[in-house]
Amino acid sequence: MREATIHLSDAELAALGLRDLVALFRDAGLRRVSELQCRGSGCLLVVGVDEAVAEDRLDAISDVTWWERVDDGGSATYLCKVAVSEIGEGVDPYHETEVSQRSIEPTGEGLDVTIVGSHESLGERVREYEAAGADVLLRTISDYEGPDDPLDATTERQREVLEAAFERGYFDVPRAATTEAIGDALDLDASTVREHLQRAQRNVFAALLADGR
Repeated sequence: MREATIHLSDAELAALGLRDLVALFRDAGLRRVSELQCRGSGCLLVVGVDEAVAEDRLDAISDVTWWERVDDGGSATYLCKVAVSEIGEGVDPYHETEVSQRSIEPTGEGLDVTIVGSHESLGERVREYEAAGADVLLRTISDYEGPDDPLDATTERQREVLEAAFERGYFDVPRAATTEAIGDALDLDASTVREHLQRAQRNVFAALLADGR
């Protein structure tokens, strides 16, 4: 397995429809971005910043369909559902590829995205970004030394419920699915679904905030 870090400049973020969101969080002291799940043109992100952003500015970004804030002392962490049509055109969601996304790190003029996979699959991923209009820069490529997935903090059942909720629009605004509907799909009680969702979100946030990523 190989690990590659690609750079998305502000121009490339604009091509993907993400520049306004990244700029807003950068103004608030962007520290980290972690992708929890992506399905087609939608992504569930955890974003850590030094200070809270203006809620009206966050609400004004049309591609942010849902968000929730979690305080961390003097800083803040946001769980955001982002739906960007540009990403869905030519760029397959990670779960449909042989590539996994390890980390997203802010830079002064964009984002560094570290991905893991075979040499061939990494090359294909870069070509997909380029086909979507993002002329990415390959910063490094090396042997992969171990896992670093924010969902490692969840149990298998919690991850299953989180993914089912995301796929069915539970995090959309307005919500497109209820815990009852998710429970029916997974053969679980609605109360059990709510408990798994709450624990999954808490475990992910706890892991991210504890190690300072």
